[in-house]
Amino acid sequence: RDALLAFKDGAEVVSSTLALGLGAEGLQRRLTAAIDAGGFDEETSELAAATMVHFIVGHAFHEQQRIQADSLGAVAHAHALDREDPAETTDRPGAFDFGITLLIAGLERQGTHPTVDPAAAGSH
Repeated sequence: RDALLAFKDGAEVVSSTLALGLGAEGLQRRLTAAIDAGGFDEETSELAAATMVHFIVGHAFHEQQRIQADSLGAVAHAHALDREDPAETTDRPGAFDFGITLLIAGLERQGTHPTVDPAAAGSH
């Protein structure tokens, strides 16, 4: 996350390369290996790593867009109309850490309930 935020539009560039399959798989491979080392099966490790990558890149992308919009005065409109800004929840200090903690807690719970099929849980 810090590496993404260190460069203007870093998250957008990484998001695009991931979406187009042009690289940036190293992060997901490292996360998959770390999760796999925790005793999870390969499929769970890969799905959890992909979820975390999407969360990390998406959160950084959101932050960078807000910074850009703030610098252009584009978000003042919602405040001028006295409307609640939905982005404020994710902009709160600690929101990123909370999200990562939530993902890890869910993964740990998944490990204690191996009969839950991640593919079935995602189908609606």
